[in-house]
Amino acid sequence: MTTHTTHAAGMSTDKRNLYTIGGAAALFCALMYVIALAVYVPANSAGPAPASVLEWFTVFQDNALTGLFFLGFADIVIMIAWVPMILALYGALRRRDSAWAAVAVPLVMVGVAVYLTTNTAFSMLTLSNQYAAATNDAEKASILAAGQTLIAISQGTGGQYLGMPLAWLGGLIVSLVMLRSDDFSRLTAWVGILGLGLLLASVPFAGYTTAGEPTVIVSAIVAVTYVGGGLLSLAWYILIGLRLLKLRTHAG
Repeated sequence: MTTHTTHAAGMSTDKRNLYTIGGAAALFCALMYVIALAVYVPANSAGPAPASVLEWFTVFQDNALTGLFFLGFADIVIMIAWVPMILALYGALRRRDSAWAAVAVPLVMVGVAVYLTTNTAFSMLTLSNQYAAATNDAEKASILAAGQTLIAISQGTGGQYLGMPLAWLGGLIVSLVMLRSDDFSRLTAWVGILGLGLLLASVPFAGYTTAGEPTVIVSAIVAVTYVGGGLLSLAWYILIGLRLLKLRTHAG
């Protein structure tokens, strides 16, 4: 009896810790989103995003933080925070639908791994520093060529355009499971479904935002899907973060 009680208490403590970390991670995602807007919007209003390797190097040399945010530093941090967040959501939802909740976790894990290994932010920062320290034209030309390769990766449709959508798909599945859960409100579920669904819908248009001036139609689609989905996702992070922190008091 004592052993069983001790084991149950340990499980309860583990679940509370999971909900605490997961809830804090979700709220941290929201905070990073707001910080990214505070950095990106003024920088973007001052002029268009860099188009050439030299322009990117100049941005990094003038303000490394701005350069990192332009190339997705906030997304790197958010993707890392998705790991404890999705694990906490799985812990809360597995009793309702363990099969679909279990499908969501590996999707998010693979998505996070793919995005982190293909993001070019810190690689571009390193090249910028190397270019500033280069002492001859041959060395600079080699660094410029490497930088051009990174730009091609960041503007292409490769790994980083696959990583985040996989995580969003996992989050969408979790939000659908929430509709049948008593632990999360239908509002939270629908905010997640709409927000992550819109972000997934924006994926086919990702390349158009970096391939010259987009048309009015494409700009409208991006505004509705990516911007609208991003703002709804911000609300979703807050809602699930607060709910997970509340659930920790009932964990048992």
